[in-house]
Amino acid sequence: MDDNGRRFVSTLRQLKDHSGLTLKALQAKTYFSASSWARYLNGTAFPPAAAVEALARIADEDAGPLLALRDAAEKTWKTAEDGTSAVGHQPERAKNGPVTGGPRMRVAALSLTVGTVLFSAVVSVALVLDTHRPAPGSAGGSGSGAGKYECHYTRRGDLLFGGNSTTSSRRVMLNSTGPDAAEVQCLLLRHKLSPGDVDGYFGPRTQTQVERLQGQGHIPADGVVGEETWRLLRHAR
Repeated sequence: MDDNGRRFVSTLRQLKDHSGLTLKALQAKTYFSASSWARYLNGTAFPPAAAVEALARIADEDAGPLLALRDAAEKTWKTAEDGTSAVGHQPERAKNGPVTGGPRMRVAALSLTVGTVLFSAVVSVALVLDTHRPAPGSAGGSGSGAGKYECHYTRRGDLLFGGNSTTSSRRVMLNSTGPDAAEVQCLLLRHKLSPGDVDGYFGPRTQTQVERLQGQGHIPADGVVGEETWRLLRHAR
């Protein structure tokens, strides 16, 4: 996902958390299954507009801004599973059986051409994103992009800091990016957990290690860094 996709999924998760509902409760209140909601909230499937409107209604929020985020994310959303557009339709099967001869050759040539165009587009997007990464070790509040960060540990009394952010309250969760996410990764490393590279991107691996820390600290292991989890992370051992 690009920045628009990550921002869209992050907003969906925040609304779900605000509602206080479980996935099964969302299933009971909407036309969408718990497994579908899990995919929408984890960013592995693109939610239809009806699901977005339903979540906004449940969270008592205006659906307009959320639908605008969805529209922005829809333009560049890609699945990691098969490389096809997550919001597009699957190609229909031929109704009259397989074709032979010349038509088959044309289909193969068209597939090669489309594949070449998609590959070029992906490379172009990757180059653009790479040029917009934040400078190494940049500090401050939540950022909008992932990059390379460094850990410079300091202690203030019983509190531990990793050199990227001083927050102890801002929520950081799956698909969050920037210095706050890098701070979480540095502090996880200090607690002998392995979130992967300190790149400022709160991905599935970082989430798993946050859940491990939460389990060790006997608080709900939801993978979301809030005030309780910040206290665990900043506790200097």
